[in-house]
Amino acid sequence: MDGIVALSRYPLEHPGSEAYRRLSGECARQLGETGLLNLEGFLTPGGTARLVSEVQALMPRAHYAEREDNAYGSPAAEGLPADHPCRILHPTARWGIAYHQMRGTVLEALYRWPPLREFVAAVTGHAKLYLHDDPSNALVLQIYKAGGRLAWHFDQALFSTILNLQESEAGGIFECAPNLRGPDAPCFDEVRRVLLGDSDRVQRHLASAGSFTIILGRYALHRVTTVRGPAPRISLILSYEDRPGVRMDVATRRKLFGPDAPGD
Repeated sequence: MDGIVALSRYPLEHPGSEAYRRLSGECARQLGETGLLNLEGFLTPGGTARLVSEVQALMPRAHYAEREDNAYGSPAAEGLPADHPCRILHPTARWGIAYHQMRGTVLEALYRWPPLREFVAAVTGHAKLYLHDDPSNALVLQIYKAGGRLAWHFDQALFSTILNLQESEAGGIFECAPNLRGPDAPCFDEVRRVLLGDSDRVQRHLASAGSFTIILGRYALHRVTTVRGPAPRISLILSYEDRPGVRMDVATRRKLFGPDAPGD
């Protein structure tokens, strides 16, 4: 990945070095304390441009999805009050390119590059991480054109890793309320306040091109605000797992990535 990743700044190929230990240790500390880590300049300018050029070549194959979801990605239970977080819906509108459409690209090679996976494992406190086994969801490009947005949500996975490839001209801000809930603490009142725009816990981040983000998304409520202007916001979601063989069911895969997504 020489020329793609800024290896002089982020020495991922030298895990035994003192520089690597300092970097991974500081990143792990920051992620543990704040629930969000953003590494500026993780990709070189040339590497960013090369990946964006691959995205542009793939765009004719992108699948458009528009829907409304609650923060949990599940149907609301009957009988809940109207202001319960499970009943509050927000819109998502985005173009997506799935892993099965990126085979043979530098995008795929970066995802499969062992030093990146090992670095993410060190930062997130895992002895070992595995590539996500799903043929579509393992690696996903999210493209937000003008009017595009991502609804407030919690992730199913404990953490998410995101390469930010292109900024929008306006809007497209990553908003996040880290550590909003816990494994046994749903904190519905706090969640409701974020969803209704009445919380002081929301942080706003500009995901600059070439940066790399790790977020503890299972406990952080987050979204992407509406994009404005002709330049789309582009990010690459890389999914790693703490055990092998993890994949989604075919119905969910085809709902997210279109009817032509692979079966099992």
